[in-house]
Amino acid sequence: MSDNSWLTSTVPLEWEIRAKDIRNKRDAEYANIFVEEDTNMRWVGDLGEICFNHWLKANGFTGFHWHLNNAAGQPDFTVNGRRIDVKTVKRKFAPKPYYTAQITARHKDHPIDVLFFMIYQHLQKTMWFLGGIDMPQYLAKARYYSAGERVHKDYVIREGHEIYNAEVTILTPPAAWLQLLKGTF
Repeated sequence: MSDNSWLTSTVPLEWEIRAKDIRNKRDAEYANIFVEEDTNMRWVGDLGEICFNHWLKANGFTGFHWHLNNAAGQPDFTVNGRRIDVKTVKRKFAPKPYYTAQITARHKDHPIDVLFFMIYQHLQKTMWFLGGIDMPQYLAKARYYSAGERVHKDYVIREGHEIYNAEVTILTPPAAWLQLLKGTF
């Protein structure tokens, strides 16, 4: 647990291996929107789903659905009737309170009720659970960045990769969010 009520989990090597396998299967089914061969760790999103699945089970959830097949444009999980999309990014360092949480702009039109954000600190094999937020609430608080706009000095939005971006401080911390989920919000 951090000062921000974030939760962490150490990631076993077998979870990384499983995430890479899931990503390979999905890549065979769907086209990758952008590849950077030197830094391509897109499997981190799949790893986030694995960690989220284990977290739900560890907290007594049963009967939920993890959408492993035909996943494009669909929620990652359905829990208590809520369609949840897990968003995971890789970082070298632990998250900071000034970090932002982003989604690709086209995801706002997917059948998603809730977003849950995570960071994989890959050098330390640590998953950070940052928190969740209802999609309409997120969109109301997030800033839209169009092609050509600069998010920060090293990040210019490319055509077709527009985003919504918001401070992580808008997220409901994981433990409180989990209690909301148990009560079906």
